[in-house]
Amino acid sequence: MTVLSQEQGPTMSLNTTGIPTPRPPKRSAFDLARLPKIALALAATGFFVIFFFWPLFDVLLRSLSVDGVMDWTNPQLTLEHYLRLLQDDYLHLVEWRTVVLAFNSTVIALLLGFPVAYFISRLPGKAAGVVLLLVLIPFQVSIVVRLFALTSILSPNGLLSEASQAVGGESFSLLYTQGGTLVGTVMYLLPYMILILYSGMTSVDHNVILAARTLGASGVQTFTKVFLPLVRTSILSASLLCFILALSFFIVPAILGGPQEQTVAVYIQQQIDLFEWGVASALGIVLLLATLILYVAVIRIGGGFQAPGLGGQAKGVSQEQRFKWTPGTVFTGAMTLIALVVLLLPVLIVFPLSVGETQTVVFPPRGFTLQWYGDVLTTTTWLNPIVRSLLVATLTGICSTALALYLARVVQTAKSERTKVLVSGLAFAPIITPAILLAIGIYAVELRLDLAGTIPGLVFAHTLVAFPLAFAMINTSLASRGLDLETAAWTMGASRTTAFWTVTMRGMIPVLVGAFGLAFITSWDEVVLALFLQTGPVKTLPVTIYQYLESGIVPTVPAIAAMLTLLVVAVIVVQRIMQSRKAAAAARAEKK
Repeated sequence: MTVLSQEQGPTMSLNTTGIPTPRPPKRSAFDLARLPKIALALAATGFFVIFFFWPLFDVLLRSLSVDGVMDWTNPQLTLEHYLRLLQDDYLHLVEWRTVVLAFNSTVIALLLGFPVAYFISRLPGKAAGVVLLLVLIPFQVSIVVRLFALTSILSPNGLLSEASQAVGGESFSLLYTQGGTLVGTVMYLLPYMILILYSGMTSVDHNVILAARTLGASGVQTFTKVFLPLVRTSILSASLLCFILALSFFIVPAILGGPQEQTVAVYIQQQIDLFEWGVASALGIVLLLATLILYVAVIRIGGGFQAPGLGGQAKGVSQEQRFKWTPGTVFTGAMTLIALVVLLLPVLIVFPLSVGETQTVVFPPRGFTLQWYGDVLTTTTWLNPIVRSLLVATLTGICSTALALYLARVVQTAKSERTKVLVSGLAFAPIITPAILLAIGIYAVELRLDLAGTIPGLVFAHTLVAFPLAFAMINTSLASRGLDLETAAWTMGASRTTAFWTVTMRGMIPVLVGAFGLAFITSWDEVVLALFLQTGPVKTLPVTIYQYLESGIVPTVPAIAAMLTLLVVAVIVVQRIMQSRKAAAAARAEKK
């Protein structure tokens, strides 16, 4: 028996149970209704081809060409640049220095981050939320702001040197040293380590721990033989991810490291400035291969890519047992205090530095003035970069959210598991590709397309690195919602498009706003791509601050740093308040 539905709905048939089941309508050889899907697929494919695969392929060809530039009229391929990586003693030193920095910073971040994550996981819910908030604030503050603060802390006239002299020691400086670079890298990696470890620790079933204690195991035995094996996967995943980030990190070594402390990413940038594309491209390809190998290890160990900071509310131990002060919690509490000092000191120091009266930035500040805040808000030196960053970040947020929504929709509606894995892997590929490699590749491509230095060029490049986190958020939301309600809507006669927009999208507005915010923040803070792609006099705000860090800091830099920090704090606090109210409303609804 066949029942005709409304004009736009599918045909219906009765199965053996008498329940209507949808039957897709017969399609003609060319269905106009499929044009939007084809257009979206072509647009997404074209975006990835132009701004991801083409740049990487261009870098690969440059690494194989004699002069670092592929001449298609007379192609000459060579492995000379790769052989140089194996034979050049200085390059061996650069490569070894990069690996040592990545290893040392990962180990220190683990030694400091593990007790912090453990202490937070033991705290009551509200206390855990406060400590997590203190970790998230520096995590979200712009890296160039934190680097400016570190230059003030580590300089000869900085906080550490002044503290040393106050207790009778000598003046010293960690700027442009291996120690300073290590401090900056650990500061950057520590929030990643804490957030991933905390997520793994809160997923441990407390009943397993309680059973071990009931059977007579001591606290040390329970920790080493029960708890550690349960969080081993999180430890390995967090460590490998931090090592990947440190291995290809550019901004910290470029600012805090001296000429004698070059890393691979800094060396690549310097070679591009000298138009030595061949060896720079070869080194970038090797860095990419190393990153891919480590990323595969993360996937195999952790079961997937985990984006730090995208979790839900803090979950403390108070939901299952009372918090107790023991030797273990005292030690981890002390380590947490040390970690918070490391993370928050670079954020807090910008405020006193921003009100000094002198034309040079010194610590402690001399006098008090708000003049520099007025200069930030009234001079084109800062207003133009702020406006440019706002425009680029807003457009990037829109493009990233749209692309992330489309790819997440493809993943959730795909019937083939292979298609889901392929699209998900493609979505996360830009975020694990070394930023310096993307920068030089996209720079070469946009030069050919006359996009270098333009707003669209920046938006396309920023979208590539900003949409993966938005995809993670939207894909998770779509997976949790499922397709049942949408299927029911178009089964009852609504078109698929109408069902999607009225049923699925209406309930996802908060998620889309959050995804837009993530992409906006990523674009607002992006330095490496913008540093290569901006050729005009007006730069984005992070690049402007970065250039002052290289050439000499003016007193308006701490003022703009303080304003950006306050903005981040306000956004995070408002977000947490809204999440708390939403959770409270849901709890009241369940009680009723």
